[in-house]
Amino acid sequence: MKILRKGRPQTGWAKEYTCTGAGNGDGGCGAVLLVEIGDVFETQRNCMHETVYFTTFRCPECQVLTDINVPGHVRDAAKKQRGLWHDPNWKPDQK
Repeated sequence: MKILRKGRPQTGWAKEYTCTGAGNGDGGCGAVLLVEIGDVFETQRNCMHETVYFTTFRCPECQVLTDINVPGHVRDAAKKQRGLWHDPNWKPDQK
């Protein structure tokens, strides 16, 4: 993940997002980030016997998680690219 300062050519999917902490207690630092396929992973929450899945990135500035909406093909590509759909450092208590 790159913090946006100067533009650079992109290959594949990438989009600007702001670190807000949305879906994760808020508290993001407000950094504007260029999020790429390799930066997103799946998180989940369980409530009343129902599991809800989210596409999430971790801010490189403050380490806060932010949930985002991405097209289905981006989720599929991220899963293939990472080989592991979840962030191995993510723990439920970080939500």
